[in-house]
Amino acid sequence: MAPATRPVAAMAISVAIVVLVAVIWLGFAAPAGIHPMFYFVLIFLGGGGLSLLFSGVVAVMAGSRVPTTPALDLQFFAGIRRGVLAMALCAIVMDGLGVLLMLAIAGGRGTGIPVDTAVSTVVFAAAAVTVACVVIASVVLRRVLPTG
Repeated sequence: MAPATRPVAAMAISVAIVVLVAVIWLGFAAPAGIHPMFYFVLIFLGGGGLSLLFSGVVAVMAGSRVPTTPALDLQFFAGIRRGVLAMALCAIVMDGLGVLLMLAIAGGRGTGIPVDTAVSTVVFAAAAVTVACVVIASVVLRRVLPTG
């Protein structure tokens, strides 16, 4: 793997795993009468976590590329750059929707048990960390990989 992509891949994959474990834990630890839309918040956060995981996998693919012909290498790295940018945009949208829905739930709209403050903090922290890491991965990989 190229030395520049190692830290990005490690960061993206490890943070994605932590976020996905936190989302799964929140789903199992939710009380029985919690607001029904809370599970959609978790689905949106899980989508952001999967986008970050895919960015890490793409970073591993970029780092483990064996050079072939220059034209094919440039095509491959252009695809990697587009893929990482698409994953960053997907994570931003998914986490943004999750946070907006969480704010609507925390504001007392609807029925069911209101969401606890600790749960809200975990949701907001997971969304912020996911977005920050996927943007860092996108920027770093787009700068490190060769262009045509």
